[in-house]
Amino acid sequence: MKLQIKQITASETYPIRHPLLRKGQALAACKLENDNHPASIHLGAFSGAQMVGVLSALPNPCPDHKTLTAYQLRAMAVEPAFQRKKIATHLIQHLLEKINRIDSIKLIWLNARVAANILYIKNGFQPIGDPFLIEPIGLHQRFIKFLNYES
Repeated sequence: MKLQIKQITASETYPIRHPLLRKGQALAACKLENDNHPASIHLGAFSGAQMVGVLSALPNPCPDHKTLTAYQLRAMAVEPAFQRKKIATHLIQHLLEKINRIDSIKLIWLNARVAANILYIKNGFQPIGDPFLIEPIGLHQRFIKFLNYES
């Protein structure tokens, strides 16, 4: 399968975000804080003309490292028929390359559903803290990845 990753708008992510991440909720539940911030990045994974996956990165400080400039990964979703084909990894890697070019960004963080923990570990993210519940979505784990940062 030939996959192309393109930058898209926040609203273009909704057709995948809604049924996969906010099923049973109003469409407005797809809109995230900072979705329309000028520095936000929204990516779509395309197989031909069909968008099959999305990932967003929003400027947002990490609660565990509030003094470091950060992006938060949010709303990763891949259409069920295209899952387990490394699309999520392609989205993450493309995003990491894009964000790594921004010298001021020191880390990327996210709250992942625990079912996706292996994906983020394989992509170089480190879990921090204990798993926690986000209602009504479920059990999550926080992950971080330091960028352009020397300790």
